[in-house]
Amino acid sequence: MRKVFKKKIIITGGTGLLGSYFLKKYKNKYKIIKYPFRIEKFAKFENWVNNKKFDFFIHFASITNNNKNNSNTIDLINVKSSINLLKTINKKKIENFKFFLFISTSHVYGFSKNKITENKRRLPYSAYGNSKKKVEDFIIKNRNKFFFKIGIARVFNITGPKQREGYFIPDVIKRMRTENKIKNINRFRDFIHIDDVCESIINIMERKFDHPINISSGKKINLIDVCKKINKLYFKKELFYEKKRGKDLFGNNRLLKSLGKNKYKDIIEIIKSYKK
Repeated sequence: MRKVFKKKIIITGGTGLLGSYFLKKYKNKYKIIKYPFRIEKFAKFENWVNNKKFDFFIHFASITNNNKNNSNTIDLINVKSSINLLKTINKKKIENFKFFLFISTSHVYGFSKNKITENKRRLPYSAYGNSKKKVEDFIIKNRNKFFFKIGIARVFNITGPKQREGYFIPDVIKRMRTENKIKNINRFRDFIHIDDVCESIINIMERKFDHPINISSGKKINLIDVCKKINKLYFKKELFYEKKRGKDLFGNNRLLKSLGKNKYKDIIEIIKSYKK
């Protein structure tokens, strides 16, 4: 019987929400190697990657919380460390390595009343979004200098099981337990389940798609409606929502669909999966 060799993927951020979920979901299909050290330790990465052979590299690791980290820390981990990974891998000229996927964010865009396409001008409104934009700029400017292809995946509002605070659904559920009025809520967003994000990443990776691409559900929903659905499922209490209109952020996923990702979990499935 012929031995089947699994494709090898190296990932950073293997203990984070998305990286750990991806590892668990695809560990039987691929040989996934989790980078075990801090990415800002440049020398450690260079030593560790020596003599490694792999097909793909997915860079999940980053700081997402603006409130707990200063700008220097965000710049070191999100920007300088990401660029160092790219430069180091390029210098090593790893045999058969073909594709690096940089996990970016919808935060690189400004707010918009319309569906955001990949060619929209990027006007990040947070330090986190700005840090991702800087890496994107480096990739776009220097992509011809690399011997491998580089993809940029801009992930919109991701939700999954046991998601920590700092994301909308866990945060608003916490607020609903003690508050009767939810403020700053009348705005549209685009939610996507972590399963759909992982499947999208696989599609991008296997096709070695080397252009910026939105990972989004392509469906906008008002956060008031999300709250009403959560309340109906779990609280069934009288709640009031501030009507003052906020700014919107939701994506166009036509490009993602062209790569074969056509089915997405709806908002009820997304909410229920968080509570599992």
